[in-house]
Parts: sequence; C-alpha cells; structure tokens
Amino acid sequence: MLKEFVPASWFHPVGVHKVLKRFWHRLPDVSGKLFLTFTVDPKLFRDEESAFTHSRDRLRRVFHRLRGGAEHEGKVHVIDAPYCIKVEFHESGWVHYHAVFLTRRFVPVELLKELWGLGRVHIARIKTEDFEYLLKYVTKPDDMPEWVKQRKRLRMFQTSRGFLKPEGAKPEKPASDPRRESIRRATSTLGERWERWQRQGTLIDGKRVRTIRFLCRFRELFDHLVLSVAREGRYLGNGLIKLSRKGGVMEWLRMQQVLMAARC
Repeated sequence: MLKEFVPASWFHPVGVHKVLKRFWHRLPDVSGKLFLTFTVDPKLFRDEESAFTHSRDRLRRVFHRLRGGAEHEGKVHVIDAPYCIKVEFHESGWVHYHAVFLTRRFVPVELLKELWGLGRVHIARIKTEDFEYLLKYVTKPDDMPEWVKQRKRLRMFQTSRGFLKPEGAKPEKPASDPRRESIRRATSTLGERWERWQRQGTLIDGKRVRTIRFLCRFRELFDHLVLSVAREGRYLGNGLIKLSRKGGVMEWLRMQQVLMAARC
C-alpha cells in the first residue's frame, strides 16, 4: 500500500498530531488559567523577520520582570508560575504570541502594555478545549512566510520548567534514526525540508514501512492516478492506495516520468 508521507511538523495539518502525540499526555489542566496574547506593530520594524527576532527577546524580558515583580500604580505584581508559549503568524507574515501561565493571578493589562511596548496585548482566562485547539492550529506551508522558510529551525511551542507533567513511561523508540534526521535538519532550511517531504510517499508492506522518494510531488502523482485507481477498486480512502501486483510502485514511477517530460 502507498500513501502520502506525513512529517512530524508544526506546519502540517496532519503532521502536527505526530508532534503533539509526544507530549499530549503531559499537558496540564489549564481551565481558568491566565492567557496572554502579544502582537507586534509592523510600523516599529523594517520587516517581519526583524520583528520576530526583537519581539522574541522582548517577551523573555517581560516574563523575567514578572517573575521578579513589576510595580503598577503602587502595587507589585508577581507572575512566577510555569508557562508555555505558542508562536503563530498572521497571513501577512507578522508574528504574534500566545502564552498560558498556570496561575489565576490578576495582572493589569496596562502593566503588560508598558512592559511589552511593541503592540497590542490581550488578557483572558482560557478553557482547556481552547488550549487544545490553539496547539493544533497550523500555519500551512503554502502560507508560511518566506523568511520562515529560510530558517533551519524555529520553535513553535516551548514550555518553562514545571509546565508539563512529569514524564511517565519511556516513549517507544522511533522507527527512523534520530541522528540522521538531526543532521538533515541542521543542514537544510524549513522550506527545503518541506519540499523534500512533498516528494515522498510511505510504502506499507505488512509490518514493514519505508519511505519512497519521487522527483515530482506526491500530490501531483496522486491527482493523476487516483481516478484510475478508484475505478479498479484500489483506493482505500484517507489517501491510502492498494498497489496492484502488476504495476506496484512502478506505476507511480512511470507517471512521474510522464509529468517530468511534460514540464520540459
């Protein structure tokens, strides 16, 4: 059987679930906890990337001030609870941040605006279901800002010590070699990795699972062959295709040659 390759990625609508699976069981109950949103004013920066670099550092400084106590109208406000940060991007490419603190303490929005100083700030109480939706929200690759594609790494979600519940049983050993994958990530950009992923398919033969690489994007091959596959009763749904004994994966490789020749 053959299907489209799904990477473990914050930028993939299906692959994000692979990422979340690694720590979903360790997420705390955040109902009623402090929920902060920080946006940036494009007028203050020359471009989207400089806004990200500067605002990310400013956010660390804001949290440091809150941990030590920040005064507002004669009262000192301390927020030293564990927290998490989720990075998101507007369609325009400008970043904004969501932060959840494991506390019910009050902090004046005027104080946060003063500490932040880079744009708007919103304060609310969050529900667990909204938090889960927030984590699953994906900036799709086609909407990924160009400057993000050029980066080799970008932490979309991070937590402070104590936010996640303690790890229980050790996770199962991944099927792929993590050292090989770490080398690939260190030498390629996010955009390059995404292009590579789109040209891969997953071949399933019983309990054996391996990756097939194509020169064309898998989705292009799929769109050209799915009708004939469906007519033969070999389309199993959810993007899964039963390969025929006669053609097998060679059927897909031949179509790849046809598509590549059409481009030349």
